Amino acid sequence: MPADIKISREDIIDAAFEIVRKGGWTRFSARSIAKRLKSSTMPIYSQFKTMEMLEDEVVKKAVALQAEYSATQLTNVSALNNGIGYVLFAWEEPNLFTAMNDEKHVRMQIQYSAKLFDAHVDELTRNPRMAGLSRDQLNEFQFLAWIFVQGIATMKPWIDETRRNFDKEKLIELIREGSKTLTYGFIENQARAAKRRKK
Repeated sequence: MPADIKISREDIIDAAFEIVRKGGWTRFSARSIAKRLKSSTMPIYSQFKTMEMLEDEVVKKAVALQAEYSATQLTNVSALNNGIGYVLFAWEEPNLFTAMNDEKHVRMQIQYSAKLFDAHVDELTRNPRMAGLSRDQLNEFQFLAWIFVQGIATMKPWIDETRRNFDKEKLIELIREGSKTLTYGFIENQARAAKRRKK
């Protein structure tokens, strides 16, 4: 590469991200990134002291893309869009989803997803159905909702094998119906618990 062309930190992050996006962490290395940039590995190590620091940036970028999916208005219910977006991200970006959720990188994912989680709980405070629930209860509900969509997110291979013509509309309907059951069940359980405490 000509010496007068500089490779920026963002160039390196973008190249690393695309490598993980297409092939997962097994394809991630200084050499593969340098090859994509048509460079030596020197610019990578001059910008990042360790490859773990670069991994961190890849996870951060993946979480940002997942947030874009969750912000897509596929229905008129924000909380439902969050869940649908999360599952679509997992199904359409399987290498990134796996990369974010593997044993080594899940800590980073949790760190960068914390703000998203809190934002989703904030949305629940504006939901009339959730009126009267405390912040702790809404946090508990959001955690249960996340477990629900995480389960669907990991089921694509099984669904592909057992459900013919399972398209995006059927996926949205599945999440919509499951979310209704989860929401009404949670609210009812909280009401029952409140009654028991009053006795």
